[in-house]
Amino acid sequence: MRSLYWLGLTTSISGNHSIRHRDAWMWITPSGVSRYKIQSNHLVKVHLKTGKVFGTIRPSIELNLHRNIYNKRNDVRATVHTHSPFTTGVSISPKKFSHVIEEAKIVVGQPVIISNKPSGSEDLAESVSSAFQNEVSIRAIIIKNHGVVAVGKDIHQARAVVEALEEWSKILAVSEIFGGAKYYLGEKYM
Repeated sequence: MRSLYWLGLTTSISGNHSIRHRDAWMWITPSGVSRYKIQSNHLVKVHLKTGKVFGTIRPSIELNLHRNIYNKRNDVRATVHTHSPFTTGVSISPKKFSHVIEEAKIVVGQPVIISNKPSGSEDLAESVSSAFQNEVSIRAIIIKNHGVVAVGKDIHQARAVVEALEEWSKILAVSEIFGGAKYYLGEKYM
């Protein structure tokens, strides 16, 4: 969480992570703790089925978003939610996420873009988790005007999806400055 803050993918108060622990529990980042100060003792233990919170630290406002993903996708072991600025920017532009960089094609696949719902709402939790449930190969959901939710077999894979997606978005944004991408993966190069 701290390193994603330093990379500019979250602010001091935005973004959250979780990991599934033994199929019954998850550990999630807290609400109200600056992202650059988070320590392991700030993590909150939550029962996946009941939502029961253990301890006195308040979990992230996106608790149900994380729980819903784990309850719908048994293969997901970690979830990373960031407010990645370039990815969010591309998602609300007329630009499409065309493959222009091989790493992103391999690591991210094809992200799904959905409409925003209020942060922390059941509507947002249901929209995101349903989008992940529809296709097991989906690794990233981009929420317009909000951010990215990525999943993986562990926290490192979910984080790699977020980072590769942001790099892809930066390349798309830079190419627009110079007239737009002219070459895409899968095309013959001159």
